[in-house]
Amino acid sequence: MLKNDVKKTKDNILFGIKKAIRECDEKAVKSSVKEGIQAGIDPVILADEGCIAAMREIGDMFEADEILIVQVLAASAAMKAGMDILSPEIEKMHGELKHHDKAVIGAQKEGESSIKRSILEIMLMVNDFDVVELTDNESIVDFIEKDSTFSDILSDCKEQLDEVIHAHPEAAILQVCEVSEGI
Repeated sequence: MLKNDVKKTKDNILFGIKKAIRECDEKAVKSSVKEGIQAGIDPVILADEGCIAAMREIGDMFEADEILIVQVLAASAAMKAGMDILSPEIEKMHGELKHHDKAVIGAQKEGESSIKRSILEIMLMVNDFDVVELTDNESIVDFIEKDSTFSDILSDCKEQLDEVIHAHPEAAILQVCEVSEGI
C-alpha cells in the first residue's frame, strides 16, 4: 500500500470513529476501532485522535448548548465501547508508556445517580486519567489496598483518605495526600 493510501485509510477510520461517537452508534464505533487495529494503526492514535477527540468535540458542543446531556451520555457510552477494545491493545503494544494518573470513582450512597458518575468518568478519561469504577459497596480504601498501582501510597495517607471519606461521604472528588517526589 502506498504511503498516501495508508494516510487516507487512517484518516477515514479516524473520521468513522468520530462520526460514530457523534451519532452515538456503539456498533459502528466498535467496527471502526477493529478496522483500525486490523489496518495496523497504533491504538494510541485510534484512542487519542479518534475516541478522545470525538468526546472533546461533544464537550464543546455541550458547552455551546448545541446538544443535551442525554446526547453527551449516549456519546460517552459509544466512546467507552471503543476504549474497551483499545485499552488492552494499548497495554499490549505500549506497556512501557507512562501510565496516566488513576482516578477511582464509585457511589457513596446506594442509588446515587449513574448519570453523575458517567459524566465524571468521561471528564476524567478525556483529561488522560485511567478511570476505575468501584462496584457497589466496595470501599475505596479496600480497593487501594488491593490495587498494586497504589502500593506506594503511604499508610498515613490511606488513613487520612479513610477519615476524609467517612467525614464527607457526599464528596464527589477528593484530593487528600501530597505525594513526594520518587513515589
